[in-house]
Amino acid sequence: MRVIFDDIHDYDNTKNYTPDFVSWQPLYDLYIMEGEMVITIEIAGVKPRDFSIHVSRNHLVIDGTRKSSEILSKQGCKFHNIEIPYGSFYRRIDFPLPVEPKQYQYCLEYGILSLRFPIEKEKIIPIEDG
Repeated sequence: MRVIFDDIHDYDNTKNYTPDFVSWQPLYDLYIMEGEMVITIEIAGVKPRDFSIHVSRNHLVIDGTRKSSEILSKQGCKFHNIEIPYGSFYRRIDFPLPVEPKQYQYCLEYGILSLRFPIEKEKIIPIEDG
């Protein structure tokens, strides 16, 4: 798993990239709890070396490849049902609030990637009556 940070605030315009061919998009949940944004992404069967995560303050992009089993390419294999998508995937997740991208925590367990980001604190500028 590669995590790439982008400090450019205008990430949307400079890196608005979608691969030419995408086989599938991983499902995800996003919620906010106790000052953290939590994203869980279903990537069962994808090895950590086969995907990348690009993170900015306002969104996350996950892309990579889920490779099919060698059994599926063997001669004599007769397909009866194939529902699991294989090949390239790409998913962009826009955040409802800006986060601190470099202060992330992650856990990859049973095909579910969980990412936690602290929500960026508001900057209050005091104004004095003068």
